[in-house]
Amino acid sequence: MFKHYTLLSVVLFFITQSFAQGYKITIKIKGAKPNSTYLLANYFAEKNQLKDSAKADKNGVIVFAGKETLPNGIYLVVTPTRNYFEMVVSKSEQNFTLETDSNFESEKFIIKNSKENNGFIEFNIFASRQSIEYEAIKAKMVMAQNRADTLLLQKQFQKLDSSIQAKRQEIARRDPSLFVSKVFKSFKELDEPIPLRNVDGSLQDSNYRYQYYKDHYWDNIDLGEDGLIRSPVYHNKLKMFMIRTFMQIPDSIVKEADRLIKKIEAAGGTELFKYTVQWITNHYEESKIVCMDKVLHYMGTNYYCVGKTPWADTATIRKICEHVVKIRPTLCESQAPPIINLFDTTYAKQIDLYSINSPLTVVIFWDHQCGHCQKTMPRLNVLYDSLNKIGIKFEIYSVYTQDDWEGWKKYVREKKLKYMNVGNMHGKSNYRREYFFISTPQIYILDKNKRIKLKNIDIDGLAQVLDLLTKEIREDEMKKKK
Repeated sequence: MFKHYTLLSVVLFFITQSFAQGYKITIKIKGAKPNSTYLLANYFAEKNQLKDSAKADKNGVIVFAGKETLPNGIYLVVTPTRNYFEMVVSKSEQNFTLETDSNFESEKFIIKNSKENNGFIEFNIFASRQSIEYEAIKAKMVMAQNRADTLLLQKQFQKLDSSIQAKRQEIARRDPSLFVSKVFKSFKELDEPIPLRNVDGSLQDSNYRYQYYKDHYWDNIDLGEDGLIRSPVYHNKLKMFMIRTFMQIPDSIVKEADRLIKKIEAAGGTELFKYTVQWITNHYEESKIVCMDKVLHYMGTNYYCVGKTPWADTATIRKICEHVVKIRPTLCESQAPPIINLFDTTYAKQIDLYSINSPLTVVIFWDHQCGHCQKTMPRLNVLYDSLNKIGIKFEIYSVYTQDDWEGWKKYVREKKLKYMNVGNMHGKSNYRREYFFISTPQIYILDKNKRIKLKNIDIDGLAQVLDLLTKEIREDEMKKKK
């Protein structure tokens, strides 16, 4: 019996077969040792990911093949001696051939069935030739006799750089649909903005260049192209944007991070979304800059704890969300939680945090058996005297966190600590529920309204910080008088 196939069934059969074929990348390397192992890897942010391995046959042919489609990206073919060359892989080109010699010189590559790599190698050839000229100019720079010669050579450097930039954009414009075109376009520099001027010709905004650069930073990057994460491009762009484009102030970081993530969501970059959320969260969680836990709190509250991070396992989400709850009461610029029911070394005098009337209050949690605390507390004594004498007015609210009451009293007495020292010897205070810390000493600086201005300050920088805050207070008072 003959089977009857409709035209539609035949088309569907070939479509299914084409998807099932996965990838087959053939690399021919003149001089490759038979049976030697070659690796196929791809960039991933600042690291590399191993994708496949294959052995060279007697003719120096290495075939990487698999059933699943390789995602867009810049890939590396790595030799047994850890030498490598780069190539482009896109979802639309899963079956192609590259031929080269063991030196991987761009001019000697032969490419079959890959528009992506035609453009990529074309640029590499151009850049390689420009690098020869670059080295020649560099040598002349060493021998430059005067400033005029130096300036002339610098202009030649700039011209070379401009030609390389232009070549990238030429290839990108030729076929914008190619992945390599999106990579090259991401290198395009922003156009110089035209400033708005007043009638007299003066600038309306002296920061227009900065604002334009920040607002248009991502204009030439396709945030819907997940393949950019498998190139050196996106990670470097993200790092530069988040760290160097604006002030490292928690509120500014949160604002710009949220704007970027929303752009990625709108563009449909699922892998870029995942990587960006993870990188921002991890980077600022590890930051040593004061008050950066505000960024972690924001990322946890708005992404991890509301179901927007499906890649994260339950344990990770639980850990982040529990931490968010713990740090929420003591974020910078928040009202410091009241501390009550703590008593001084007489066990009789209760001193509540909000009873202190001072322009600034240093709250420190400490333990007399903690090595770092033993160095910090006497130094606070010195600062308390010296700074108040020169007009930097502040009080110290020192909270002992353990239960060796006799040891605590002895330490306070022997070190002659002059500032307020309190402890929870009657067990009636619940300050531990509001103030989260895992080590001592832990320092918070509060303003006169008991708002947290800074925290996690080291004793070495405390005097400078108190001085700056005092100046801010005086400036505010002057403005109010005016």
